[in-house]
Amino acid sequence: MATSAGVAQAQETRVDCVVEPAQKLKIGSATLGILKSVPVNRGTTVNAGDVIARLDSSVEEANVALSRAQAESVATIEAQQTRVELYKRRLDRQSQLSKGIVTQERLDQVEADYEIGRRDLQTEILKRKLAGIELMRTEAQLELRMIRSPIRGIVTERLMSAGEFVRQDSAIFTLVQLDPLYVEAYLPVSRWKEISLGMATTVELDQPIGGTYEAKVTVVDHVFDAASGTFGVRLELPNPDFKLPGGQRCKVGFPLPQKGPLATAVPFGR
Repeated sequence: MATSAGVAQAQETRVDCVVEPAQKLKIGSATLGILKSVPVNRGTTVNAGDVIARLDSSVEEANVALSRAQAESVATIEAQQTRVELYKRRLDRQSQLSKGIVTQERLDQVEADYEIGRRDLQTEILKRKLAGIELMRTEAQLELRMIRSPIRGIVTERLMSAGEFVRQDSAIFTLVQLDPLYVEAYLPVSRWKEISLGMATTVELDQPIGGTYEAKVTVVDHVFDAASGTFGVRLELPNPDFKLPGGQRCKVGFPLPQKGPLATAVPFGR
């Protein structure tokens, strides 16, 4: 009888739940264009930052090459530096001569040439800085032609292929994030004060997957569902190797004393 009571207590502290991916994303493009390549397919595992599609970027690549050549060129700066050095030597020579030999007008002209040369050098330096900024702009435009995965996850749908025209509202892929998995459960409002963030629980997956896993509470709803008298709880279930699929039913055990019948799970997204 003691064994039966323990089993009953364990059953009374378990509620139905649903395991879902942490995120489900529709991936598109920020710019219009023709898809040049789509190197991933349904079922492919991708990491955050991986290129999963490319738009035709021949124009953008040419612009980057031109901007890089302009940004890396120092010929005009070196030429202007040579002029400034020439003006400086000329000014020094004129200053060393006596006033009877060099007129004040001539000396003023040499000083003006030197000052103008210095300012022209500053202008060339500024132009090179602006060329560097222009290079960054063209590289950013080229990067927009590369479609990268924002998450580490799995491709569940490939909706377009190379050669198709991509609009800004077009979806090219559907990606899901399976690490962590979210476990969604609902409890009666009488238990609300007993659930806290970080609480450790056990999640038992239904067959054919099966198995018991540890999860922690990450969200406790602060708005009750008046119709059913329940509130939602979300738990995070680590899944670093993607061994566990999303979209399956489960049971979660909370370390709670028996205070009445627990609520039946309400499917996520009801």
